[in-house]
Amino acid sequence: MKTPHQERSATFSEELDLRYLELLKAKAPYVQCKRELLKLEKRWLPRARTPAQRLAIQRIIANTLLTEAYGSRMPWKEFGRGLRRLQQLGFADLGMRVHVSCLYVQALHLFPHKQSREAWDMLEDTERRVRRLRRESPLREEHLEAIAHAEKVARVPRPRS
Repeated sequence: MKTPHQERSATFSEELDLRYLELLKAKAPYVQCKRELLKLEKRWLPRARTPAQRLAIQRIIANTLLTEAYGSRMPWKEFGRGLRRLQQLGFADLGMRVHVSCLYVQALHLFPHKQSREAWDMLEDTERRVRRLRRESPLREEHLEAIAHAEKVARVPRPRS
C-alpha cells in the first residue's frame, strides 16, 4: 500500500526524497533502507524512457546506498559491493566522484588494510580532476575543501610509496 506522499509524488527524485526521509525519521537499519531503496529502483526502472534515464536512476540509488552503508558503518563486504556497483555504473559527475572518494578514505578504518592504497589513489585521482576545473569555479573550491576534510579526518594514513 502506498503512503499519501508516494501517491502525490510525480518524479523519481521526489519519491526518493520522501521515502528516504521516512526511513531516516524511522531510524531504519541499513538492511531495511537497502530493501526499500532497491524496491523503489525496481518500480522506477520500467518507467524510464531512455537508457540514460535508467542509468541515472541506478546511479542515484547506488550512491544513496553507498552513503547509507558509510553512515551505518558497514563492513567491506557491503561497502565494497556498493562501491564496485557505482564504479561499474560510472560517476554521474565530478561531485559524485568527490563524494564517493571522500567516503572511501574516511571509511578505511572499517576495512582490511589492502583497501587503503586503492582508496587513497582514488582520492588523488579525484583531486587531479578537480584541479583541472577553472580557478574561478565555485565547485572547484567546494570540492577541494571536501577532499582536504577527508584527508584530515581519515583514520588510516596514506600508504607510503
